Amino acid sequence: MKQGLIQLRDFIAAHADSIVVLADKHTLDDCYPLLGADLPYVTVPYGEGYKNLNSCEYIWKKLTELNASRQTILLCLGGGVLCDMGAFAGACYQRGMRVVLVPTSLLAMVDASTGGKTGVNFLGFKNYIGLFAQAEETFICPTFLETLPYSERVNGYVEMLKHGLIADRNHYNKVKMLFLKENSKLDNALILDSIAIKQRHVEQDFRDEGIRKRLNFGHTIGHAIESHSLHNNDENEALSHGLSVAIGMLAESYISTKLSGLSVDENHKISTVILRLLSKVDEPIPSIKELLPYLQKDKKNDGDGINFSLLQSIGDCKQDYTVSVELIEESLNYVRKLQ
Repeated sequence: MKQGLIQLRDFIAAHADSIVVLADKHTLDDCYPLLGADLPYVTVPYGEGYKNLNSCEYIWKKLTELNASRQTILLCLGGGVLCDMGAFAGACYQRGMRVVLVPTSLLAMVDASTGGKTGVNFLGFKNYIGLFAQAEETFICPTFLETLPYSERVNGYVEMLKHGLIADRNHYNKVKMLFLKENSKLDNALILDSIAIKQRHVEQDFRDEGIRKRLNFGHTIGHAIESHSLHNNDENEALSHGLSVAIGMLAESYISTKLSGLSVDENHKISTVILRLLSKVDEPIPSIKELLPYLQKDKKNDGDGINFSLLQSIGDCKQDYTVSVELIEESLNYVRKLQ
């Protein structure tokens, strides 16, 4: 991982003849000009609804038209959706071309850019088709964050908050001040600290079979809510990944008080913090009947039920808890009462 726009531009200057940029309509307008070079590019539509095999087929077609080879560098310039999908498309093209990630959103910087998980959605299920493939290089350039609206920053704050909840109480306490204290500014060091937490989990468990599962806290219910919202709303009206996971963390924090030893007091504190992020969410919490198809198809399940990672305390998480449908429903009722 490398930091800064200057290093990115130096890399581009050294490899300009080998690079094809993958962008969406937003990053092409706002971020591509900052690269400092006139590079060939492929553009895909923006949004989670286009994170699918049809978009990958389009990318492969355009790469073929550009005579891209295994030695061509696919520079993925975008948020988490584009980085996930671009890395997957690149890993499949001619059985693997070179992929460089340049995340432009806070969420992508602290999540999608690290860990080697690539993939697309399939039949309405999140990240159902994909593979593990590390990018050749990742560039973290906070300059790109200047183009983001606050709502996009919130998606990243949720992920950073999760990193603290599962592994580092001090990190959690710093991140929560970004939205509990007025005029708080995001320190670039805090971004790097969050990335480091994820990297530590990935280095110990690249294939997501043990400790890395702890990164899924909030995502079992969160992904189900996000998928349900995408299925029932237009792309622009669906709940974002960050807000969906925030709701998931509320529910899974409650479940943690029942199964993994999280205290009621700490759960209350977590709920108070997260509710500050959800103050403008008007969409009702789906019923267990509506969410169950997504929960049962969650790729983290191992055949013995619905799999969760749960908190023992703030900064301490354990994986592989099987949670009953009844307790999941109880947690959803808990969240509804908080709204």
